[in-house]
Amino acid sequence: MKTTSAINLKNQTVMADGIFAASQIKQNIMKKLGNTSPFLLLLLPVFMMIILTLTVSTSQNDAEIVVKPAKTSNTIVTQATAIFK
Repeated sequence: MKTTSAINLKNQTVMADGIFAASQIKQNIMKKLGNTSPFLLLLLPVFMMIILTLTVSTSQNDAEIVVKPAKTSNTIVTQATAIFK
């Protein structure tokens, strides 16, 4: 049976490996973002909010559709006769 100190040491090495991998990923991302225009980086949240707004607003339009009552044939006939007079 392993002692608790050996188990804790093993967990610390796993955490250290995870932190090292995360720092390597961050460095690679920062190198790529370093070559990108700051203006484009500032516009990125704006584009994300536009996309979010459009997706939310299109899903809400379905709930706001109101069914209009059908027109009676009398009004259609009177309008048609008024046009042909």
